[in-house]
Order: sequence, then C-alpha cells, then structure tokens
Amino acid sequence: MSDYSTSMSIGDRVFSHEEIAMLAIAAAEEKKAVRPVIMDLRSQGAFTELFAIVSASNTRQVYAAAESVRHFFKKNFGMSPVTVDGMENSTWVLIDYGFLFVHIFQEPTRELYQLEQLWSKAHMLPVSEEKCQELYQEVLGLTKAMSASEEDVAQEAAL
Repeated sequence: MSDYSTSMSIGDRVFSHEEIAMLAIAAAEEKKAVRPVIMDLRSQGAFTELFAIVSASNTRQVYAAAESVRHFFKKNFGMSPVTVDGMENSTWVLIDYGFLFVHIFQEPTRELYQLEQLWSKAHMLPVSEEKCQELYQEVLGLTKAMSASEEDVAQEAAL
C-alpha cells in the first residue's frame, strides 16, 4: 500500500493511525521489546505523524523486533516501509511508514539520543500493552478469516 495518508483496513475493519502505532508496539513486543511509547507529532509540524518507540536489551533483539514489525505489516496489511535504517548495527533501527516512524533502540542508544526529551512538546499517547495485544490478536484473527474466505471462494470456483 503506497498511499499512507489513508487508514489501513482488513475487510470492513478500518484501523486508525494510532491503532497502527499500537500494532507496531505489539509486533515488537512479540520479540521482547520493552518500554513502549507512542508520541503524536502532528501539532509539532514534524515530518511524520507518530513515533512508536521501544527498547530491546541487545542487538539481536533489536533486529528481531524490527523484522517482526516489518513482517507483521507486510503479511497483514500488504504494507512495506518507505525505508529502513540501522539494521546493519541494530543499535537503533528506524522503520519509516510515512505517517509512522517505528524506533527500536538498544537501551544505551535510547538513553543517548533521548527522543522523548527532544520531542517533549509532542503529545504522549497512552500505551496499554493489553490494548496493543488485543489489537494484535484481532488483526491475526481477521487475516485468518480473510484467508479462509478466499480459500472457500477458490474451492467453489474450481467446482
């Protein structure tokens, strides 16, 4: 999906940009990412609407969390990032989806760059790990139902 100005959907279910940010958090948490933060930058005249920020304890976890986010959005929304930076070193990976920047930090790097302080005038959105996981499970269920429906149609067409 190349038009990032619209909401994302699966079937009839439309997901807001804030929900997409929560889904990025949930996908990263699947690989043990911690300390989730979502920042709304729209009132700041920034180059993106939202930051989703998480930390991981080592470079392997940073890399795994980034791959989890990329795979989740590609598989469930057909959405590829505009760009991905930092995978080589995996101390800070930035995944750019246009309206959403997903930052996955190794903890010392997060402390060094202090994005939360740098963008302190941005609105911090509440992050409920329970809500993130509920959305994540909803997407997995919708995707599974859509796949099953497509298989049924293909089987009927073969008859």
